[in-house]
Amino acid sequence: MDTLLVAGTAVAGLFIGGALDPIGQRLAERSRIDDERRRAQRQEAVEGQGAGDDGLAPAVDRTGGATGQSQTPAEQEAAADAEAADRTVRNLVPAGRAPVRTLVAAACTSALLGAAAAHFGRDLILAPFCVFLAMLVVVAVTDLSHRLVPRRIVYSAMALIVPLLVVAAAVDHRWHSLTGSVIAGAVAFGFFFAIWWFIPRGMGFGDVRLAGAIGLTVGYLSLLHAYVAFLAGFVAGMLFGLVMMVVSASGRKTRIPFAPSLAAGAVIGLFWGGHVAHSLFPVGT
Repeated sequence: MDTLLVAGTAVAGLFIGGALDPIGQRLAERSRIDDERRRAQRQEAVEGQGAGDDGLAPAVDRTGGATGQSQTPAEQEAAADAEAADRTVRNLVPAGRAPVRTLVAAACTSALLGAAAAHFGRDLILAPFCVFLAMLVVVAVTDLSHRLVPRRIVYSAMALIVPLLVVAAAVDHRWHSLTGSVIAGAVAFGFFFAIWWFIPRGMGFGDVRLAGAIGLTVGYLSLLHAYVAFLAGFVAGMLFGLVMMVVSASGRKTRIPFAPSLAAGAVIGLFWGGHVAHSLFPVGT
């Protein structure tokens, strides 16, 4: 093990994690404000459609429906959104300015980048994986604090990761790895997109973007590494959901942030995917 490389990468991770955490919080807060503005505009549109000839909206009872009338589909959707919001686990970690949270995020980033340096050594592939791991930490934290995955974080990270993967494949003549990367990313994005399309309240589109990024990056190692990453992510999500349902006592319809579980699965796939895949599929691995 290259001690100097590991130590230097870990120190760099400490500063990177400490800088990315407040950036992720600002982006998440901006996205939240934009979402609230759009929600208010939709509500105004619904109220405008329900207004009478005199320009006044009909009387509304405390349940949100017009007195003596059935709710319109738009009103039903708004009520469902409000009910879903009530079932969402809120504020699992503090939002905004929180030194303890930033310190923990920096420490996690440092540990992961140091582990990557120890695992991959002086290889070009270390660079995209360090960017990837730093991204995982910040999106997991923002999902826990704001229940969303900032798309600018994911897109910015992928703008660095993709060229670095191409360079690594060219230098090491591992074009087959790049092919597997594209396949894993496309399959992961398509699978999560289908879930989001048919069950939109069960998953945010930020999780779809993140799944594509995980498949593309971890899939560079092998398709089995990507498979292990998502398998571990779903298992982690199930366990995390069970714990949170018990703690919050809000029932099976509670909406749980999924990005932390996907990030945990990606880390498992990245570092131990080969061993787990060999255990699951001992023949041909």
